[in-house]
Amino acid sequence: MLVALSEKNERFVLQPDIPKSTLKQLRKDVSFFCPQCKSNVQLKIGTIKIPHFAHLPNHHCDSLFAEGESAQHLLGKAHLFHLFQRLGYEVELESFLSDLNQRPDLLVKNDIDKCNAIEFQCSPIPNDLYLKRTNGYLTNNITPIWIPSTPKTKNLSTGITTISLNENLQKFILSTINQKYLFTYNPDKRQFTYMTNLLHIKDNQYLSKIQHIPLEQQAFPFYVPKILTWDEFKHYANAYFNLKERYLTYRIHISKKGVNDLFLRSVYELRLSLSEIPIYIGVPLKGNEFFKVFSVEWQAALFYFTHLHQIHIGKLNRQAIQYFLKWAKLNISDESISIVLDYCNLLTQLKIEHAHSSVDTDKILWTLYTQFLA
Repeated sequence: MLVALSEKNERFVLQPDIPKSTLKQLRKDVSFFCPQCKSNVQLKIGTIKIPHFAHLPNHHCDSLFAEGESAQHLLGKAHLFHLFQRLGYEVELESFLSDLNQRPDLLVKNDIDKCNAIEFQCSPIPNDLYLKRTNGYLTNNITPIWIPSTPKTKNLSTGITTISLNENLQKFILSTINQKYLFTYNPDKRQFTYMTNLLHIKDNQYLSKIQHIPLEQQAFPFYVPKILTWDEFKHYANAYFNLKERYLTYRIHISKKGVNDLFLRSVYELRLSLSEIPIYIGVPLKGNEFFKVFSVEWQAALFYFTHLHQIHIGKLNRQAIQYFLKWAKLNISDESISIVLDYCNLLTQLKIEHAHSSVDTDKILWTLYTQFLA
């Protein structure tokens, strides 16, 4: 905790510019209490974590407010607090909301009637608890903003790159009308990282444009990333198709199903080869994460499905698509059905009727770009 009550029942915030000598004297002269349970708390002044308050061991309040916060969490919370102060917003650190029995890291008021709960998340949070806290804020007219800590990885250089997002990070992905993005914070580097235009590849892998903003340059409301330009999208799409080629070169070696491998069966029955998969089989589509697999897998299976059942790909309706998903043992949901419909519409626009149709590459890229903007 960075906030405690003094003997006069006044909130005391541990500011980073308070000298340690002053804090050590305060520890001798003043008793501090938990704002929530009102019991005594200790003022800890160590070398690893920034100065903070902590309950005595095994105290019952631990179940109501996280104890043993990491050094990263304490430091990040302090940075964010001073960011909002510097920007001139009314901000409270660790305010206990009795109606919700929740204590957000920060409570920021950016208008008379608008309030934001800022949660700097450094450890995995169960999905049910995340939803409970989020819904609790929303039902009380508080907008939650979750800021996960930046993952410790070596491939977060600026530009378009491949990143891996575990399931915990995926729950914090934000959506605008035409893109998905994630922003994180690294207290050690005093830097926000924006992973924008997230495009699913397979499993937990995404293609993303990485941007960094120093803490001193961060504004609020937080930055909403711009959509890719046409030139950026062409680079983006080429990166995706290069990943597809690399995937296909070793795809046969990772198969453990033999003749029961639907993708390999689809390629064989369609008289294709892994080195000559048409560009329109395995195109990037928003929402592919609902399938978890590379797009080339389910899109090839869809062509095989229509070939096997003698169905025109442009005539597939929701009921037929649901049957396809069940047949292909893919996730069946409103989202997955909509993705297949989007793909069918794309093929219809391009006048592609079967796996051996010919189409201009630039036309495919432009059609993909218009869908990307939609």
